[in-house]
Amino acid sequence: MLQLSSAPGKGFWARHRWKMLLSLGVAGAGYAAYRFYKAHQKQLVRVEQRQLEEQAADELVKNQLQAHFENVQRISDTTTLPFAMHYLRSRIMEELDISHLTERLLQGKGGDSSALTPKEKLDTWERIKILSFTRTVSSLWAMTLLSLYVRVQVTILGRHLYLDFARGTDGAQLQAESDTFSRNGHKDFLATADYLATYGITALIMQMQHAATEILKEKQLKDPMSMDQVLQTMLEISDQFMSLCDDNSWINYLVPENANRYAQLMAVSSSGFDDSSLVMDVRKLDQLMTETRIVLASDDFRNIMDMSLRKVADVVIEDLSTQVGATIPPSGLPLAKLLARVAQLSSTLLEEPSKNKHIQTIQSMPEVDLFYTFLYANMPQQT
Repeated sequence: MLQLSSAPGKGFWARHRWKMLLSLGVAGAGYAAYRFYKAHQKQLVRVEQRQLEEQAADELVKNQLQAHFENVQRISDTTTLPFAMHYLRSRIMEELDISHLTERLLQGKGGDSSALTPKEKLDTWERIKILSFTRTVSSLWAMTLLSLYVRVQVTILGRHLYLDFARGTDGAQLQAESDTFSRNGHKDFLATADYLATYGITALIMQMQHAATEILKEKQLKDPMSMDQVLQTMLEISDQFMSLCDDNSWINYLVPENANRYAQLMAVSSSGFDDSSLVMDVRKLDQLMTETRIVLASDDFRNIMDMSLRKVADVVIEDLSTQVGATIPPSGLPLAKLLARVAQLSSTLLEEPSKNKHIQTIQSMPEVDLFYTFLYANMPQQT
């Protein structure tokens, strides 16, 4: 009975065996393909998820970098530059005070024994001529370079602070960067903004006076001078000054040449004696100063420096034209009558940053802003 019932089954299997095996094989292959597809899809999802996470992390870093850049720029605008400008103004006004010369001319008008001889009067006027232009062009150059230098300085410092944060493993946030300022030479580097007014200004003024003497030697007090000629004279003095600074030696007016020597000077000025315990982290300070010198010596910085000096000089002459008024003849006024106004131009050039339209003019120049944007993203390499 069993044999009879199983015979048809065997016959069915014999007839359809290859079809069934093929069907099972296709089903198995399909299932395997499905599992492979699902695994591949999961892998793609994981890859895409990692890419999204990396993109989000990159975006977060960019946002943090931008926020940090804006923060260190506020430090420059509200703290570093105002203090440095205040001290610079007092030093220039002290070093290039011409009031004693004008008083001598006024006293010499009397008929008593204090009256000046013609030669003494001429020599005094010549001295006023040289010092008036020296004072204004020194103010123009120092204000412009200090404004640009502080931004270079804070940009470099901001980049270092951000990288210190990014490399940290203690979970410290950018809000804690004020603590970092007092470590690793950062605060000491920021303090070098006063170097120009403290140590560099005397040598700068002497060099500028040499340049002014050379340019003005052929310009007579009685000769008329137009506003364009005043502008040209100021620019010629500035160019002559730069030509006297071989191998970018003008950088030494802004940045200490030797970090060790500067650290010792700061220790002495802080305590009144050479206390080695007060000497800053010289290694870090030297690194920051070296990077600063590389930037200042670059062609890109020289370009924005020249552009800024010319732009500010144009604004200064516009102010002078307004002061003189519309009654000035086409040929200009005698140089002697312009000297007092030329000397007074230094006052507006050295105003505090919040009121200084010349600093604001420099900061609003697109070329200057672009320079610092690239500098922040691509710091110079030390050689």
